[in-house]
Amino acid sequence: MAELISGRQLRRVATIGAVAAVVVLYLCMVGLVEAFKDRNVVTGVITLGAVMLLAVPLIAGYRAALPARDPSGPTPGPAQRIVFGLLVGLIAGAVLGVFVLIASAVDVRGVLVRISPPLLAFISFGLPSGLAQLAITGVGGLVGALGALLLVSPARIRNAVTSGLVAVLFMSMIEPLLRPRLEQLDYTAISDFLYKAHGLTEMASILCFVVGAGAALLWQPGNELVRRSIEAAPVQTRRRIRGWTIAVLVVAVLILPQVSGTFLAQVAVLVGLYLLLALGLNIVVGYAGLLDLGYVAFFAVGAYLTALLTSPDSSLGIGLPFFVALPIVMLGAGMTGLLIGAPVLRLRGDYLAIVTLGFGEIARVLFESDALRPWLGGVQGILGIPSPFPVRIDLQLGTTHIFATGPQVLYYPIFAFCALAAVFAYRLSNSRIGRAWNAMREDESVAEATGVSTVNYKLLAFALGATTGCLSGALFAVQLGSVFPGSFDVFVSITVLAVIILGGMGSIPGVILGAIVLIGLPELLREFVEYRILVYGAVLVAMMLLRPEGLIPNRGRQRELHEAESEEEEETLDGDLMPQRGQT
Repeated sequence: MAELISGRQLRRVATIGAVAAVVVLYLCMVGLVEAFKDRNVVTGVITLGAVMLLAVPLIAGYRAALPARDPSGPTPGPAQRIVFGLLVGLIAGAVLGVFVLIASAVDVRGVLVRISPPLLAFISFGLPSGLAQLAITGVGGLVGALGALLLVSPARIRNAVTSGLVAVLFMSMIEPLLRPRLEQLDYTAISDFLYKAHGLTEMASILCFVVGAGAALLWQPGNELVRRSIEAAPVQTRRRIRGWTIAVLVVAVLILPQVSGTFLAQVAVLVGLYLLLALGLNIVVGYAGLLDLGYVAFFAVGAYLTALLTSPDSSLGIGLPFFVALPIVMLGAGMTGLLIGAPVLRLRGDYLAIVTLGFGEIARVLFESDALRPWLGGVQGILGIPSPFPVRIDLQLGTTHIFATGPQVLYYPIFAFCALAAVFAYRLSNSRIGRAWNAMREDESVAEATGVSTVNYKLLAFALGATTGCLSGALFAVQLGSVFPGSFDVFVSITVLAVIILGGMGSIPGVILGAIVLIGLPELLREFVEYRILVYGAVLVAMMLLRPEGLIPNRGRQRELHEAESEEEEETLDGDLMPQRGQT
């Protein structure tokens, strides 16, 4: 076996093992393992802290078993790949064991305050130092080998096991949301069957695993059957199916607040606000390729213009109705987009990002400045913004009545604005304007040489992006009933940009999914609120390394990225093989 393992493969295994060891130590040092070492996933079986520690060597072993791109070396077989996973897990476990040994002998809490005696006892299984070292190393190697075994298994088994484990973890994580809702609806028996001590019961975990695995096994053949049936159907039937699918989705979105409750409706409102912002920024970044880090300025302009025009307590004091003021707000935001876009017409890439970041900070400073305080209220902001929506909404779908109060009322207008913005962006992407933006994004010089007026289309992108983003600001002001400059910091721009990157630049379904994942999930998983920025960073790093095109990528963008990667890989391989060819 040693003859079949090249030096490059061994170096790759050592690198992956070292990275896994660093990640495990980092999770311990920042306090994630300690914070969740007692949070049950399956009550009496495993906790969330243990899942975090075991997931790292499992993923590392899976990664190590992937075939390396090394045409000059031998191709490893299944046995060698499992050995790779075993070695990676042993490296990660050995490093963690040495760290526990040192931390147990020397007081490191003066520097690493999260490394507590209970945490060390949890990691070492309560064993003495020598046995703990062996146990941690052995468990790491075993889990790494299991990750490699998962990769070399048939695809159907791999997908089934992965889906089953994800289903168990997901059902455990939503316990703080699902259990109170079940009890509120008087489904106490179901709640007691599913959960015990904030974790899944053993029977419920087995059921969740079976359901998740079964769904994965049935998904592929079912998906193929449906796809073939739709492709074989007449055009009229396909249109009818598409129409019914859209109708079902619309009805599901309309009844969501009634099924989910007030808290989830509030989360959906927040997701909708960021989705509106992301749809606007997607025009600027995803379609036109203009990296804008000051997009929060348009969000703030929409909120402040709405406050000035609708609030009787503002400096203008005219108290316009919201829907009368909204066209004025959109016009003002569009003019602001032109004013910001005009000075940066000659800038590209990083320089454009730095300048737009400066504009965003300038807007925030102006809103809280004393010079503009008589008009904008300074740090006290503007209060008394009236809500244009009724306290209670009664929707009738056939014989079914839908009643909405509180945050559920704002949910429906936001859903309507998001739908309009998505349709508008989709029509733009397939228009002559969208094709001009695509040409600019791919190569601005070539686009200009072929007759595309880059100046006009850049200004149009900034204006339309600002007009869409200001809608979110207007609804945000109405939701709070007041605006303050502290709500419009640079982190809003970074978050919206992260939503687009995660979902897929230029892809409207991707932007929607990105907003749900990056905005909705952190709100639902309030247990991780202290580590929210850490999770943001980890997710973005993982996406850039593993799937740079996003979760639901735009086809053109995906093709561009993979073609560029293929060219780079070919150049690298040619460079690596050149000395060998010369020797030959």
